[in-house]
Amino acid sequence: MADSGNEPERVIRPAWLATALLVGIAALLALWLRSGLIGSEQWPILWLDVAGDLERTSGSQIRAAVAGPADSGFFAVDLELVRDRVEALPWVARAEVSRHWPDALRIDVEEHRPVARWNEDGLFSDRGEVFSVGGSEGMQGLARLSGPDSRRHEVLEQWQRMRRELGSVGHDIATLAVDERGAWRLRMDNGVLLVLGREQVGQRLDRFVRVQRALARLERPIEAVDMRYTNGLAVRWMQPEQEPQPEQEQGEESRHG
Repeated sequence: MADSGNEPERVIRPAWLATALLVGIAALLALWLRSGLIGSEQWPILWLDVAGDLERTSGSQIRAAVAGPADSGFFAVDLELVRDRVEALPWVARAEVSRHWPDALRIDVEEHRPVARWNEDGLFSDRGEVFSVGGSEGMQGLARLSGPDSRRHEVLEQWQRMRRELGSVGHDIATLAVDERGAWRLRMDNGVLLVLGREQVGQRLDRFVRVQRALARLERPIEAVDMRYTNGLAVRWMQPEQEPQPEQEQGEESRHG
């Protein structure tokens, strides 16, 4: 009968040799890095390829931001550091960085796409993210949304829904606000203020949409419409010759049931 006493050694020895080989390879790579054998002089990065639909960030800005980390060479470059440098640029939402043999880095960039303003200096992106960019105050055509920060996602969702509702009668929203008590009001693109209050906000907006054409036929300029009535509304008419006054004091009200 064959002697199997040495069989565990035969099983263990190849695994030990494989571990030792891996450790040796890792040590050799570390030595190469320290000696510069795979550093920037032997394997420089010659190309920084920037990809993405860029409108507010230039390729030269991105290349300048990553020039320092890229100087470490193709193998030694820290890809996470390069990504962080790119994502620190004002209009960049996210970036992906990859090596392309033998001498290039590819940087795929996605910019923030602003869809509305948020409070004093924030912007909403098309992904529902809030970001800030210096000098964005001069941007035109963005609705201004405002409210407590804890309700920003609710405000964005309401704005999107209300835009669809008002779009059915040819209007858009210039401003939309909710206060600390949860009361909503919006100003349309024609300057009319719409007061919706805290309750049944969706139903009140629907009711306004249904009567909007009837109000337009009155051929009197409207300053505000208060929808906080169970079965009607209150209209405040514009007074062109009057000095501008606080909202609660302006105009003449008429109630429509």
